[in-house]
Amino acid sequence: LVNSVFFESSQSMTLFAAARLPREILFGKGQRHALPAIAARYGRRAFICTDERLAQTSQFVEILDGLKAAQVDTLVYDRTLPDVPRDSVGACVAEAKSFKPDMVIGIGGGSCLDMAKCAGLLLSHGGKLEDYYGEFKVPGPTLPLIAMPTTAGTGSEVTPVAVISDPERT
Repeated sequence: LVNSVFFESSQSMTLFAAARLPREILFGKGQRHALPAIAARYGRRAFICTDERLAQTSQFVEILDGLKAAQVDTLVYDRTLPDVPRDSVGACVAEAKSFKPDMVIGIGGGSCLDMAKCAGLLLSHGGKLEDYYGEFKVPGPTLPLIAMPTTAGTGSEVTPVAVISDPERT
């Protein structure tokens, strides 16, 4: 459903499958401490998609403090729901528009990362989420996306797709 600048390949890759990999993957204990330096490469305004539970943790506050120290202003959307209901994406994007982010950061489980992908898409290209259902519907690059998973299993941090709940498509 969603492509982003983060998921574009370098020009030297020619395999279709390789063209959809993230530019950079960091993994291992404590990698959240690398976020401020990585975010600073993409600009000074980060829109963060997460959920209410994670937003209330001391680790999340530490992440925000690190971004502030790196001179990256943040706006946090902390109402991401499981299986991202389609209509919740519009509410998320409406909050971010006036902030004019340089990047979108998803922090949390797969739904938080999927919300970040969708937010970056709609902030970049407008329209309705349904306009982008299916492969090859994204007309061009989106805002840079940084995906920081806090759970294992969905693989959302390394895929160019997002899973959305749409009540009109059962």
